[in-house]
Amino acid sequence: MSETVTQARPTGRLAQLLDAMAASGEPWTSGQVHRFYRRHVRSLASAPAHKVRQVARGDLRDLAAWGHLTAHGPDNRRSYSLTTSTTGEPS
Repeated sequence: MSETVTQARPTGRLAQLLDAMAASGEPWTSGQVHRFYRRHVRSLASAPAHKVRQVARGDLRDLAAWGHLTAHGPDNRRSYSLTTSTTGEPS
């Protein structure tokens, strides 16, 4: 018997990021996520820049691994876009 596992939608800053990416409709880089976090995520607003960049990269990598984002391009200029289901809705 096989069981289907439904992945829960992320919450907190990850949900904010997915919503912002959906609103823009464009692929995002870690630099764009870094700027977004500085402006919109209070817990990261006063963190050192290199820490915010680390969090941004990690969040993009995790969201891609969980199937919410698709990575595009080379490692040194990678961008991420929302993965859509067959119904056209972001997953």
